Parts: sequence; C-alpha cells; structure tokens
Amino acid sequence: MADVRLVRVDFRLMHGQVVTAWLKQVSADAILIVDDKLASDKFLAQVFLMAKPPGVKVAIRSIEKAVAAFQNDSFKSEKMLVLFKSVESVKRAVDLGLPLEKLQVGGLGNGTDKVMISKELALNETELEALLDMQSKGVAVTLQMTPRDGVIALDDAARMVRERGNA
Repeated sequence: MADVRLVRVDFRLMHGQVVTAWLKQVSADAILIVDDKLASDKFLAQVFLMAKPPGVKVAIRSIEKAVAAFQNDSFKSEKMLVLFKSVESVKRAVDLGLPLEKLQVGGLGNGTDKVMISKELALNETELEALLDMQSKGVAVTLQMTPRDGVIALDDAARMVRERGNA
C-alpha cells in the first residue's frame, strides 16, 4: 500500500519549493502529479520528468487513472507526495473515490475574485465551497505555502472569504 506523506494542491505543481522544501519535510521519495492536461501532453510531461530531483521517482497520471491506481494499490510502498494543480481537480478525484484523509492547499494563483488568506495564499468562493464539501466528507483541509509558514485552518480561511463577500 502506498505511503502517502502529503497531498497538496499547488497550481505550479512540481517547482523549486516542492522539490526543496516539501519533499524533505515529509521524507517522500516519489511524486505523483495528478493532472488531466499534463497527462495528455507528452511534451510537457517530458519536461516535468526531466526536472525531477535525483533519486526521486515521478509519475504523471490523469485524475481517473490516479484514482484507479490508488483503488488497485498500484503504488505499493512508495513514500509519496501527491500534487494536484487545482481544487477542482482534487475534488473531482475525491468524488471519483480517491481515499483522502488530509489535504494541504498551497498556491492557487491570484485573481480578481480571490481573497488573500495570507501574504501568498488566495482563495475564491468556488474553491472554498469545494474544500468545505471535502471537509464535510472527512478530509482534513489546511492551507500552507511553505513549511516555514503557519498552518491556516479551513474554517479560518472560510471566515475571511465570507467577510470580504459581505463587505
């Protein structure tokens, strides 16, 4: 059975912060990138695979194939960091049956419809509702950019988004 050390949403997927900070923080030796677009783009997928850190296995799967792989226990004993590009993607995976206990939300990008939750973290109402839905189904959701940053509870983030919406 796969040893999932961290499931993270980060729109940049596998970037320097993930490679240098989060891999070490959670002692992972494999990265699974779950993204439909990347899984179907052979050239871009190859770019990601070439950027992998030495000694770390990297796999790229579509949402459906990743869920099936977890359900069939295909990842064996890997110590995994699982990355999703968006809240929408991880919600779809959970709805398809991905067994998920904890979810860490990192960078989601900026936008005019987003509320700043911290110096680097922004969330919109649609993302918030999807996260709250997953939380109601037993997924422990937190927000954190880097290991050095404090952990923000989803309920605190929800309050910030809703206060701005009522302003």
